[in-house]
Amino acid sequence: MVRRKYRRYSRRKRINSGRIAVLTLLFWVVSGLVMISFIHGGPGRLIEGKSNDVGKMYIGNVFPSVSRSLNYESRAALGYSINERNKNESQGLLNEKQSSTLIQSMVGSVFPAAEVLDDDLAEIDPQINFEEDLETNSDDKSQISADSGDSGSTTFSSANIDYSKPVVIIYHTHATESYQPVTEGNFHSLNEYGTVREVGAVLAKELEAKGVQVIHNKTIHDSPSYSQSYTRSLETINSLMSKYESAKIIVDLHRDAAAYTGNKPKTVTINNNTIAGYAMVIGNGNPNVEALRNFANHINKTAEKLYPGFKGKIIEKQYKFNQHVSDYYVLLEVGNNENTIEQAKGTGKYFAEVLAEAIKDIE
Repeated sequence: MVRRKYRRYSRRKRINSGRIAVLTLLFWVVSGLVMISFIHGGPGRLIEGKSNDVGKMYIGNVFPSVSRSLNYESRAALGYSINERNKNESQGLLNEKQSSTLIQSMVGSVFPAAEVLDDDLAEIDPQINFEEDLETNSDDKSQISADSGDSGSTTFSSANIDYSKPVVIIYHTHATESYQPVTEGNFHSLNEYGTVREVGAVLAKELEAKGVQVIHNKTIHDSPSYSQSYTRSLETINSLMSKYESAKIIVDLHRDAAAYTGNKPKTVTINNNTIAGYAMVIGNGNPNVEALRNFANHINKTAEKLYPGFKGKIIEKQYKFNQHVSDYYVLLEVGNNENTIEQAKGTGKYFAEVLAEAIKDIE
């Protein structure tokens, strides 16, 4: 009798424990949904959301859309700029900054590997107070993309180029950046096909065909963690430059993001071929910034001489981008994620001719 009562008691206890576990789980699920609902302006806004947006949110945290071409782009947890929200929309209980911080915390606790950053480009220069940069006015002209291809000095000291040895190093801080049709991972792929690494391979091949020896390093610095990509790539470029002391020209090859430029590809037409447009980014936090500007301007002038209309924008930002390691450092952005890989490879071919010609002036 006692044994039967104990068994019934144990059974009831297990059932009750299971119910408590289920109720606890439901409580946290509902609480999370309610919290997200209020963050985005109320339950109605949440219901209107599409399920694939949730997936994009988490992918966007691991591989955010980055555009160095813009005045400022926040890598918000939802994968779009906080400043681009419609200011007339309901803001819910929290303001924009509070919402972003809370979402980042929630995502970080559920997905520890999905590091949510505003811009890892600031990591190399601790002298910059990045929190202040978050409030940068969109009308601030000091960081807006500028086409300075016809300005600046083109007088260089000799770089002592030795064509019998490696002259150019090509590498990729964000090696997983991809082009159409490779759309996986918010346009980031670990496979080489369709990525900036494939464009780098074309650039290297074409330069070598012109007698310029190239070291093309395909190390992936932005996976599994996007955070500290530039820190890791700095170690790579320092190691390569130490090994290949003859290499004076450094190319960090990226692609831009189209999300904040109307989701349109950047194209130019050369010899009836449609290829991706390019841009060069300069970190004006570098002590050698004048030399970087001179070299970028010289490349653009050479591009115009060879192929009128080919020159790209020169974009200045306050960071370093590792460009302090050489006066002949090019942070090259070829197209954006709306360009096809074939268009980007076409740019690699023509840019190789431009770069080979530009190097002759600094021999």
